[in-house]
Amino acid sequence: MKIGLLSDTHNHLPETRRALDLLLEQGAAHLVHCGDVGEDVLDLLSATCMEHNIRAHVAIGNCDSRQDEAYLPQPFGIERGTVLEWVMERKSCVVLHGDHAHPLANAIESDQHDFVFTGHTHRAADRRVGHTRVLNPGSPVRPRGGPPSVALLDLTTDEVSFLTL
Repeated sequence: MKIGLLSDTHNHLPETRRALDLLLEQGAAHLVHCGDVGEDVLDLLSATCMEHNIRAHVAIGNCDSRQDEAYLPQPFGIERGTVLEWVMERKSCVVLHGDHAHPLANAIESDQHDFVFTGHTHRAADRRVGHTRVLNPGSPVRPRGGPPSVALLDLTTDEVSFLTL
């Protein structure tokens, strides 16, 4: 299974639409947004999930509305929260925006996850800490230190491709 990763879209619809199209063309069967989504982009993600019969995990970032999570709407196909954990293809995954150092460090250093997906820095990154792989897809809108990007993770082969927009 391939997971399409994106982050820090900041409610920019044209760039996000191009990013989603690219990830889907490359075979993404699940989406993960690592935060700073924007409400219009959240609607686009939900419509994409509905159209392609897929699901998405969406982290709440520092630029997103941080109302009481219990009352946040969960659009079709989307699970949204500050820290989301799930298992897919026998791999433990967690997504959080990364704007708070302590929860991010805990997720990485806990040795409980195969993958930690994070954003916030707008910089694409791929590193390992113990057996945990930490992935940041960069940003398709406001990249820092590189071109606009998203990432595609193949859970079967453990290969990651950073895709430039």
